[in-house]
Amino acid sequence: MSTLDLLPSIRDSETIICHHCRTRQFPRNGACVRCRRPLGLEYLVVSIEDLLNRCGADYSEQLAHTIGLMLRSMRKRRHMCQSQLADKAGGVNRSRISRAECGHVLLSISQLLTLARALGLTSVILRFDSRRSGRGANPDRIR
Repeated sequence: MSTLDLLPSIRDSETIICHHCRTRQFPRNGACVRCRRPLGLEYLVVSIEDLLNRCGADYSEQLAHTIGLMLRSMRKRRHMCQSQLADKAGGVNRSRISRAECGHVLLSISQLLTLARALGLTSVILRFDSRRSGRGANPDRIR
């Protein structure tokens, strides 16, 4: 099973503004360089490689379980209960969220995006590593 890692920053060129002192900066360690308060940024890493290496019917179950763990982790870090998340999301009811967090249901992309917005996520970042190429892929070619 893949692990969920929260990182302080995805890349060094990303700049943000501290909500407390309004300093624009690179979020190197997750704290403001001026006032030392937490910047409140988190990035979640779920390895696609780990998810795709699963076999057969177990793949869907493993994917549902991994997404459920990620969803529960984000909800708890925001100190929300399932009912509060369902109310904020609007399109997903509490029992569906519960079943998704337990890995019994694989939510659709539209439901995941609705929940992501309700959890306060502002973007979804897909990172492509140009040093590794798939079968028959040309690493210099951009698609």
